[in-house]
Amino acid sequence: MRSLSSKVLCLIICGLLNAFTQMQAEGWVRGAVAVTSVRGDVLVEEAGGASLQLHQGDDSLPRLASGLLQVSTQPENALFLQTSNQISIYNEGVGFFAIERFEQDIGVSMDQGKSRMILNFRQGLLGVDNRILSENSQIIVETPLGRLSTKRAWWVMAIIYDERSRIYNFSIECADGVVRFNDQRGHTYILRNGQRLSGAGASARASIEVGEMSEDGSEFFEEFAKMKEEGEAFELTTDTFRPKMKALNYSNQGKGTRAEAVQPINLSKPPVLIEYAPRATSVTPYRAVIRRPSAYEADMF
Repeated sequence: MRSLSSKVLCLIICGLLNAFTQMQAEGWVRGAVAVTSVRGDVLVEEAGGASLQLHQGDDSLPRLASGLLQVSTQPENALFLQTSNQISIYNEGVGFFAIERFEQDIGVSMDQGKSRMILNFRQGLLGVDNRILSENSQIIVETPLGRLSTKRAWWVMAIIYDERSRIYNFSIECADGVVRFNDQRGHTYILRNGQRLSGAGASARASIEVGEMSEDGSEFFEEFAKMKEEGEAFELTTDTFRPKMKALNYSNQGKGTRAEAVQPINLSKPPVLIEYAPRATSVTPYRAVIRRPSAYEADMF
């Protein structure tokens, strides 16, 4: 009986080790996104991949794409994204919006694991709900006016740029959580529930004020909640996003360094010897002497 129980215990331990190893092997991946709704015509360009031309009323939604992408829209056009780490993104208007970094640890689950994201937002309207992310996740937004970093927040930012005057008008509104904004001059502003930051001026010296959320901001968050509810109706899971995910071979023992394959040494080739040349002698500066002009040359001047 004792030997039988030992065998059962060994089988249980082996099963747990195999499951743990499988989870560790899955590890870090490049995330993916799903377009759940579109208004007008929108172009989504994947980094090094295909382009998705999306139209309003498209029956093929949701459409999957790589987590590294750039969005092109017209003034009244917009799209709503659901990401594999379970955050929601809304982008509207002419401008520039891209996801430049999206790394996610799916060893535990989509929403409980770590994730790192860098968004690039230049002009238009951008709304993000990342309240579901874990505390050890990170999301950064680079803008011409400064950098946003958020922790479990629901926020929206609008940027309008006048090319003639080179003046920016922008605002950030926070419905929930904490949003930290660092401007180009090094000043830090922290927004919490129901606060609004507004500014105007050149990118490096914009004047900024902090007040209460506007009525337009409250209406936007109501519409955002409806679009998010519509996207959640698709019941997107890890298996849904998996075809667009890409494994990132990070070393489990290093500090985020990429594991490189070790190439075997070819002993048949002679070793390459690097010989250093002797130190060169010091250069002696030479001072030229200009002779006096002749009588003929002097007459020319």
